[in-house]
Amino acid sequence: MSLPRALACLICVCLLLARPAFALDPERSVTQFHHTAWTVNEGAPGQVTALAQTPDGYLWLGTEIGLYRFDGDRFTRFNPPDASSFPATSVSTLYTSRRGGLWVGFRYGGISLIEGGGVRHFSVQHGLPTSTVYRMAEDADGRLWAATFTGPLFFDGQRWNRPAASMAYPGQQARTVFTDRDGALWIATGNGMMVLRPGASAFAAVPGKVGRVSQIAQAPDGAIWVAEADGGIRPLSGRGEDAPSAGLLFDRDGVLWASTLGTGLLRFGPGDAMQRPERFQRSDGLSSDYLQPLLEDREGNLWVGSSRGLDRFRHANLAEVPMPEGSQDFAIAPEGEHLLVGTRNQPLQRVTATTRETLALSSVITAIQRDGSGDLWLAGPDGVWKAEGTQFRRITDLPLPTRSGVQAMAITGDGALWLSLNTPGLHRYQQGRWTQVQDRTGLPAGDSPLVMHADALNRLWLGFARGVVVVMEGDRFRAPWSGEAPRVGNVTALHEDGNAMWIGGERGLARMEGGRVRNVVPAVLEDFRGISGIVSDAAGDLWLNGARGVLHVRAVDVPALFGGPDRPRYEKFDALDGLPGVAAQFRPLPTAARSDDGRLWFATTSGLVSVDPRRIARNPIPPPVKILSLDADGTALPFDNGEIELAADTRNLRIGFTALSLAIPERVRFRYRLEGFDSRWIETSERSALYNAPGHGRYVFRVMASNNDGVWNETGDSMVISIAPNYWETGWFRALCVVVFAGVLWLLYLLRLRQVGARIRARLDERHRERERIARELHDTLLQSTQGLILRLDASSRKMAGDDPVRAELESAITTAERVAAEGRERVRGLRRHAGESRDLGAALLGVQEETGQELPVVRLVVEGTPRPIQLRVWEEAYMIGREALLNAFQHADATSVEIRIRYSRHAFALRIRDDGMGFQPDALAGAGHWGVAGMRERAARVGGTLKVRSAPSRQGTEILLQIRGSLAWEMAGFKGGTRRHLRRLLKRFW
Repeated sequence: MSLPRALACLICVCLLLARPAFALDPERSVTQFHHTAWTVNEGAPGQVTALAQTPDGYLWLGTEIGLYRFDGDRFTRFNPPDASSFPATSVSTLYTSRRGGLWVGFRYGGISLIEGGGVRHFSVQHGLPTSTVYRMAEDADGRLWAATFTGPLFFDGQRWNRPAASMAYPGQQARTVFTDRDGALWIATGNGMMVLRPGASAFAAVPGKVGRVSQIAQAPDGAIWVAEADGGIRPLSGRGEDAPSAGLLFDRDGVLWASTLGTGLLRFGPGDAMQRPERFQRSDGLSSDYLQPLLEDREGNLWVGSSRGLDRFRHANLAEVPMPEGSQDFAIAPEGEHLLVGTRNQPLQRVTATTRETLALSSVITAIQRDGSGDLWLAGPDGVWKAEGTQFRRITDLPLPTRSGVQAMAITGDGALWLSLNTPGLHRYQQGRWTQVQDRTGLPAGDSPLVMHADALNRLWLGFARGVVVVMEGDRFRAPWSGEAPRVGNVTALHEDGNAMWIGGERGLARMEGGRVRNVVPAVLEDFRGISGIVSDAAGDLWLNGARGVLHVRAVDVPALFGGPDRPRYEKFDALDGLPGVAAQFRPLPTAARSDDGRLWFATTSGLVSVDPRRIARNPIPPPVKILSLDADGTALPFDNGEIELAADTRNLRIGFTALSLAIPERVRFRYRLEGFDSRWIETSERSALYNAPGHGRYVFRVMASNNDGVWNETGDSMVISIAPNYWETGWFRALCVVVFAGVLWLLYLLRLRQVGARIRARLDERHRERERIARELHDTLLQSTQGLILRLDASSRKMAGDDPVRAELESAITTAERVAAEGRERVRGLRRHAGESRDLGAALLGVQEETGQELPVVRLVVEGTPRPIQLRVWEEAYMIGREALLNAFQHADATSVEIRIRYSRHAFALRIRDDGMGFQPDALAGAGHWGVAGMRERAARVGGTLKVRSAPSRQGTEILLQIRGSLAWEMAGFKGGTRRHLRRLLKRFW
């Protein structure tokens, strides 16, 4: 087997395995399918001449004004992505190849191939004629054939070729081409039919004459059918429907559909295409009666192209029951596998899902009820009837002299008939007599029940307006619950479910069991409003007819309606599922029923529908997802390979996407996320995403979608979006900002140091002024007085004899006083030092030896680095530490040499004094009355420095080392010229 044929077989197998559940039910009439028409008013192009669907899910429309594609939501004109254009505008045919490419044939010659994101064009240079291309098809070997006005051609991969003479094709025309299930190639000539069987080398003529054939199709039994533009729809050998046709299609169930050129759409019944067809026309809602192409898509939807637009027929889970035109107010009750339907303005009807029978009861019927024996009772303004076989026996008139509608009816186990009339009152009919039940304890005064129900325990339930429910047991009426009451508003539905009673109303749903009422959670109230019909199916699932549609709650999901850990789950059927109108809210009630065959029936304000719970169609096909567009700040931008780069400062993004589910696109749901921006998935039904100011960076936009039945395509589509940064968002700019910030911090630090230094200088100046004041006071008072006292004592001592013992004591006191005066003068001299004096620390320390008057030891001064101005406080403390160290060396160490070493560096100040005399144990002196070392340490700490003492009780000498950080030691002379000048100096240093 050749590779193309193997691929063809594989595709066929895949299609069979993926047979959609949405195929049109052959048992229904065409009016029971959901029909949608798109005309020019809805955005569809007019004059649709060809239809095709590609593997990505798009529906393609060939029209006289160009090529369009449809995603279920929007029609978009397709233009080649490059600068080239199609050979013509008017499209005559479309064909999807087995490889997935779309072949486009044009009215005035030329063929184009759309495949892999590109377009190839073929014209006269590639062997094509300038005449119309009618149809295309692939034979069993995968060879593509085209039927044109001047004959058939086949494609060899590069060029189009006419069949060789040896293939025996007659004539110069080919009106259409078709490949059957066996791989035979059929071609309609001007007045006949030719076939090329698999393995044959030449065409063979098919007996019989045909007209201008526009379409060929194959029936399930293998018969070949033709649609003739000037004849009819018929099998190749036989007669059929006399209607000029341009389209022919057998759907997956073998039902024949045909488009006509002016009389609408024809549908032939299953199994017998020769019977009289159904006709669907513009008067039924068709966009036009002039139709051409037909297509069944992969989800089982039928598409029809017309002169005015596009039509779709799809499966609807709710099948509308055929009722007389204008029927209104449907009272329903099951009768075996049928349903009895009474109306306000039509005779009584007996219906099935597809048939209707008018019965011999023409009176208005507004209530039908089945009693415990299965007998049917009917009531209306004209009286009460009972069904007996095919006849209806009149039982009685209503118990009122005036005309009144029947709101509700029930039959209890004792044979009593109960009626609620819209002329307020509850009436009982028993043993041929009517009795009005009124003024009874437990019954609301002046109200008539809206609904009634006789339960399995022979109790009569009555539902009233304003949420009142009453149960009659024996001859007593009472509320059947304690505690919380139903919050349902006007009670319009009662349904017995085992030991529980469901209560439906205009504002919600409640369930009563064991005397306790539970109301549905607020999260579902919006969908559970206006409940006027409740019924259970054979599986125990709950079905409700309400203002928002028909609701289906599986039995396992019922508890979640009243709270709990699980999210409430239910299914809703509405107009998209074939539901006409909404559930009646007043009369007739109830609006839901179940027949003996398990079919469920629902009455609405506009019609009657049925559903078989066992045959609800599901769509198992996840929709292909595609990102369509990206607009940045209002400008549409192209993107290739799923990537795009955007300019800096892009503020607004709009990303368009779609999902190719054509069955019910209104129910397609999307989840999207912009990775790097969104923290979670966003779910929506909109087909675009908006982002405001996402900022620069690399983002990945991902989108997935689900079809109408919640089947998700979790692979979806994605696109990489890169937004360039502004210069202030770049790494180098941020690094520069860090550097500048650090520089500013450094300048602020320097400014702070200046402020601290200024404060210290101010304090030191204040200290110096105080010291000078004290020095003056000492000099002018204490020292002067002491000097005067010395002079007086000296004068007194001179008046005494030299051997007088008192004189010796006076002279000793004078000596002591002179020493005290000298020490006082030294202290005054120290107090009077100030910042204006020279602060040469080395010279000052050398002067200490002069103060002692000693010539030994030898003192040597070493200065390292360039001397720098030292803060006054630091200078004083360093001087006092050095002086103490020198005095210790002079007086206690018996040293022969002392070295003073002062080091000035950028980052630190150091003073080292080292001698070669007797050492000591530094720790041993503390606390023994020797406070010199401790005092030096305290002085060092006051200026933020450290003091190290290295010594031992031997002649290894002693070393004192004072170290202070430069930022604490040096005067900030650079700030004296002002902050601005210092900043200029710093900038010059860096730049």
